[in-house]
Amino acid sequence: MKAAVLRAFHQPLSIEEVPIPQPQPGEVLAKVLACGLCASDLHIGDGMIDTVHLPYTPGHEICGEIVALGEGVTEFPIGTRFVAGIDILCGTCRHCRSGRGNLCVNRIRLGFERDGGQAQYCRIPAECVFPISPSVPPEMAAVVPDAVACMYHAMRQGQVGAGSVICITGIGGLGMQGIQIAKHLGATVIATSRTEEKLALARSFGADYTVNTRCASLQEEISRITGGALCDVVFDNIGSAESVNQALGLLCRGGKVIVVGYNEPTLTANYMDLVINEKEIIGIRGSTREELREVIQMVESGAIRPYIYKTYPLTQIVEALDDLRTGKTLGRTVVLPNAEQDSGKE
Repeated sequence: MKAAVLRAFHQPLSIEEVPIPQPQPGEVLAKVLACGLCASDLHIGDGMIDTVHLPYTPGHEICGEIVALGEGVTEFPIGTRFVAGIDILCGTCRHCRSGRGNLCVNRIRLGFERDGGQAQYCRIPAECVFPISPSVPPEMAAVVPDAVACMYHAMRQGQVGAGSVICITGIGGLGMQGIQIAKHLGATVIATSRTEEKLALARSFGADYTVNTRCASLQEEISRITGGALCDVVFDNIGSAESVNQALGLLCRGGKVIVVGYNEPTLTANYMDLVINEKEIIGIRGSTREELREVIQMVESGAIRPYIYKTYPLTQIVEALDDLRTGKTLGRTVVLPNAEQDSGKE
């Protein structure tokens, strides 16, 4: 089979012919129908994630079809369409026992600590198989375990509901999904970007207000839109010290900054503002398995329609990652490992 292989940090992936893996006990072998690309893939290539060991095949947003079963797997028939939960959990740590498996201290992740889905076939532990209706296009299904479920987890952490006024900064692969989720939950949504094309997309997904931060003061616009009341929650998908501090200034008393993206290791915040006004800065990571199940149901019902900007064949994965790094993409992009040529979807 063909697989994308990372052999050295700061170097492009190579497309190689490798043996098709065989499922081990408790695993399935999946034909990979689609694999989403994420900023984490860039961080991995840059050597920022120290648990990744080379050489290996990345790819953690996987939609597949079961083609073989390992010993002991009886709950799924051949041909099952599914999305892969990213985390392989220990099931015994206090976080797993309390239902917060996304914080498992012993987790191993598909596409991080073990080979992922940027290949034509992939071994998946049966515990990570979450069936999804074939009516959901594979490219949309692929991003559900991360881009969609991660934003749903963020909304839950922010306690977003009817009447909430929220701002999503940095609308891209995650932000476009977040707008839909927030509207589904009944919130008023303000979306920001420095690109008019992204803002137009945000409005098409239901954003109530948009702000082009290239030519307008976000602080002034948020104050104007809310009549000075400011936001209950700000979702920061940018992940810089500057963006988190700016988000704090957009909050009402008791408001929350939910940090979804990360690009800098440290930040300095206005401690007095944080304490006196009981504001919170909350980091989020992934989602729980229960949240993933809930998101799958939302997507299957049509309540959320994952936005995919473009698909690429596996042979164009280096180009796809370059487009992601340089900001040429307006949303999530997806690799189709078994496609013969670019589908041309945009």
